[in-house]
Amino acid sequence: MMKPFEQQLQVAKKKQHLLYIGLFALFLLGGLMILTVILLSRGTRIEIKPDDAAMLSTVHVHSGIATIIGDTLYALSNNPVIDVSADGFRPAREILRNNDFGKIMTVTLEPLPAKLEISTNIGGSSEDTSWFINNAVLAVTDVFDYELQAGNYQLTIDHPHFKIATITLSLSRGEIFKKSINMESVDGEITIKSKPAGARVFINSIDKGITPLTLPVLGGKHDVSLQLDNYETLNDKIEISRAKLNLSRNYRMEIKKAVVNVSLNPDDGKLTLDGIVVKNTNKLFVKASIKHLLTYSKEGYFAKNKTFNVAADKSLTLAFELEKEMGEVEIISSPEAEVELNGQFIGTTPLQLSLNAVEQKITLNKQGYRSISRTLIPSAASSKKISVSLIPEKIARLKESPAHYTNKAGGKLKLFRPNEIFTMGAKRSELGQRANEFIKKIKLTKAFYAGVYEVTNAEFMQYDSARQGNAREPVTSVTWIDAVAFCNWLSLQEGLTPVYNISNKRLDGININVDGYRLLTEAEWEWLARKSGKKKQSIFVWGDERVIPKNAINIADESSRGKVKLFVSKYNDGYAEVAAVGSLAQEKSGLYDQGGNVSEWTHDSYSIVIPEQGKVFQDPFDSTNAGLHVIKGANWRSGSITELRPSYREGLGAGRDDLGFRVGRYVYGGD
Repeated sequence: MMKPFEQQLQVAKKKQHLLYIGLFALFLLGGLMILTVILLSRGTRIEIKPDDAAMLSTVHVHSGIATIIGDTLYALSNNPVIDVSADGFRPAREILRNNDFGKIMTVTLEPLPAKLEISTNIGGSSEDTSWFINNAVLAVTDVFDYELQAGNYQLTIDHPHFKIATITLSLSRGEIFKKSINMESVDGEITIKSKPAGARVFINSIDKGITPLTLPVLGGKHDVSLQLDNYETLNDKIEISRAKLNLSRNYRMEIKKAVVNVSLNPDDGKLTLDGIVVKNTNKLFVKASIKHLLTYSKEGYFAKNKTFNVAADKSLTLAFELEKEMGEVEIISSPEAEVELNGQFIGTTPLQLSLNAVEQKITLNKQGYRSISRTLIPSAASSKKISVSLIPEKIARLKESPAHYTNKAGGKLKLFRPNEIFTMGAKRSELGQRANEFIKKIKLTKAFYAGVYEVTNAEFMQYDSARQGNAREPVTSVTWIDAVAFCNWLSLQEGLTPVYNISNKRLDGININVDGYRLLTEAEWEWLARKSGKKKQSIFVWGDERVIPKNAINIADESSRGKVKLFVSKYNDGYAEVAAVGSLAQEKSGLYDQGGNVSEWTHDSYSIVIPEQGKVFQDPFDSTNAGLHVIKGANWRSGSITELRPSYREGLGAGRDDLGFRVGRYVYGGD
């Protein structure tokens, strides 16, 4: 009979046998399942390229249900991922697509490059190191850190201070090549001279001897220093390279400086040291132990010189106190005049002045005369004299005035300088004479400008843009106040003083002695038409003959027959009505169209007061304000001998379509 312990042991053995039988059955079932998968699935062969990578490769399943047997992949899941690796190649990860099952899957591995880390012994100047592979420059750097495919190469290292080094490289895939190359410096030579000789030479702070000398020097940049008693230390930099192995230097040593402190009174003058202008005038650094000349000068003062000699490392103080220079100036003038010195009144001529020897501006003034200015620099060495004759302003202004000019509106003007007596009006016996054509002796002495042409529409439209009409034809249908308002506008355009005081289209007054634009006076108008440019005064613009010269004036001619009451027979000027200014012949005065085209407003108020007999009226200029103003000259409607005469006059208050105007102005507006 078995003991209880033996019975328990027997039961345990039976359980262990059953466990072994179960595990064996499980492994058998798993193997059968794997075998079934292999039999049921399509195997995909994996081909590794290149061949030398295939020999070293390993393949693993990264994701998915699959197994690899030999070089074939068996998968139960979709899109399994495999990892392929080989020594010396970059690893690859590939996905097997469903439509590639059962085919050949090619995986190409990329060779790993060799890595180069090459340095040299060049050191601080290595930024100039050039690296060449097979004669092609790849980098300019101190350390050559580069990747190359496996193979054989020739590496060249070039630095200007060293001999060229060349090594052969045989690189394997994925190789890390590290090397430090010892470059050999080039051997150079330098010859150093100095003036004076005997200076001690230091190269890179190392004593190399006394000049003159010749030294061997290795390639590179070097600090050179020369030292000599009583001379400034001289510093330089040199460079020995393969391109320039031999150098020569000839140094000129500078004597040590000494300090000169300078005080100046007055300041802001000119300080020169040995003839050279010094900018820093408070402290000077000069060559020691030699003679120097220091000069201080300022306009209006006597210059001072000081000579000195200062030892090395010593200082000197020099003070300059300049004395004012005065000069005598005599001023006389004819006539006596007021004198201004630099804009300040100082008296009347004659004057004797003592002035500082700086630029002085002296101006002489007298009312009615042109001021004269002189600039001079007085001198103690000799007296100066200013002697002038003042010219009346009228004469000066006249000398400066051009014979012709064009005003801001585009109108041309001519200068006239009358100085004669002529007779206005006409005798009762003169054919066509009217009672208002009073005989009047006139003397014109004031120079004036007169418009060469009547004012055109183009000119007037610049003042009044609403005006319409042919640009070259004279403006018409303007009132007297319109005409003088245009004159004022033109004066302001040119910075002249207006003649007429106008407010609300009414005349408030007239400025007599100004040079602004105005209408011609009746006396000026008649003198221009009858006397200017002629030996004697004439009845008509063209002369005394009643026969009108061809193309002389634009009046009522044969073409006006039936349009006007009176016309001039057997005369044809080519224009039935108004013509562009200047279309007919130029008159003796140099003006156009005084004899016709359009009649013209004058400056004067219309009066029928009989003038004083025997009196000569000089430069008459009417300042009265009347409702009517004098109009002069024939127009394109004129056909009677009465109207064709320049002495014809009438008074009018309104504009007409055959009435325009001409501008004038005095050269000088003073009394």
